[in-house]
Amino acid sequence: MSMFKSFVFALMLLPCFAFALEDDGKVLIDGPEVDLTLGELRQALMTIPEDVRKLILTQPKKIRDIMDSTYMVKVAAQRALKKGLDKDPVLQAKLWNYRLNLLATADIEDVQHKLIGSDVDYEAVAEEQYLAQQDKFKTPAKYEASHILLTVKDGEDEKQQLEKLNSLREDILKGKISFAEAAKKYSMDEGTASKGGSLGRFEEGRMVPPFEKALKHMKPGDISQPVKTSYGLHLILLQSKTDSSVRPFEEVKKQLIEDARKKAENDIKIDYWLKVKNDPKAKVDEKAFESFVAKPIVFKKP
Repeated sequence: MSMFKSFVFALMLLPCFAFALEDDGKVLIDGPEVDLTLGELRQALMTIPEDVRKLILTQPKKIRDIMDSTYMVKVAAQRALKKGLDKDPVLQAKLWNYRLNLLATADIEDVQHKLIGSDVDYEAVAEEQYLAQQDKFKTPAKYEASHILLTVKDGEDEKQQLEKLNSLREDILKGKISFAEAAKKYSMDEGTASKGGSLGRFEEGRMVPPFEKALKHMKPGDISQPVKTSYGLHLILLQSKTDSSVRPFEEVKKQLIEDARKKAENDIKIDYWLKVKNDPKAKVDEKAFESFVAKPIVFKKP
């Protein structure tokens, strides 16, 4: 059974408090076991969140699907009642708990509405959060770069590799060989050598710190001095760079307003439950509780 059908089934067994309209009694589906009235279809539609309901009410097929689904659930519910399944203690407990939760949620929402009201300037709160948390809205710098890697294996002289890399850099700068050709010929990074040393585009934070530090001080077209990392010695060619920036307020305003609204509602909800839990007038019969915990019988099986 789908979540919607389960929801409708539970509502079938709860008292109906909806305001009746004149045509609510009109029968939409005349079935051999149960009928489905227009009023019941309206009730089913009322259980759907308002924003979704408004969309559904513009789509006759969706309304028919809900009508059919509600009728099917009502038939199944009626069959359960005929079998006396509503007397099952587990089902009764679930319905009891379901009703309590619905009413509790309704009261919390009522308290939230009264405390918050409808004139809260969430945009001002959102702008304050935006100004206080600029780092949260930063877009990282982006780089497009290539490199030539010379590794230093055990027994090899790092100084020789460094001299080789410096000499290679001079040749590239003098135009004796292109960076891509040098990478294909000399780079020991098997993953990038065949692509002329290309690392593609990547965001700040992707590379090891010494590599990134060098990038931050380079301009597009620059070839770095040899850079030592845990991988070896690198020559880096920076092809393009997009500096870090802060996303404009208008771009994040909608989400910030929603976050501010949810936080206000959540703060009220937490305060609500804490006051209920810590109410000094609510006394626990510890003796009775300990007695139950010692022998926790939930219900007697027939």
